[in-house]
Amino acid sequence: MDLVQQLLLLSEKLYQTLEFVEEDKDEKRNEQIELINKLLDARGQTIEKLQAVSEHPLRGHEQEVYLRDLNHRIIERLHNYKGRIREDMQQLQVSMKSETRYVNPYSHLQNLDGTYFDKRE
Repeated sequence: MDLVQQLLLLSEKLYQTLEFVEEDKDEKRNEQIELINKLLDARGQTIEKLQAVSEHPLRGHEQEVYLRDLNHRIIERLHNYKGRIREDMQQLQVSMKSETRYVNPYSHLQNLDGTYFDKRE
């Protein structure tokens, strides 16, 4: 298979995978992240092979414009996916913080050794 065609197939599969993002927070998300990582690795290796070829088979290729556009859309979807993961992590941190305050509501008032620190010198 031609390297350009291989890059095109991997890019389209990655784009389709990012299109159907599962909202499940457990194993499905982990499986999807693993699949995305595998596709990104395979795509990166194909790009390295293309760069190693001296005649640059992508330049002037009939699919060059489509690949560049697809690449921009993939990057956009990856940023969106990363943003959703970041939001979930922040929400988890907030819920953990509120849970610890529920368990011990006076934890922020306690000093570790029970001493009083005077701010004046």
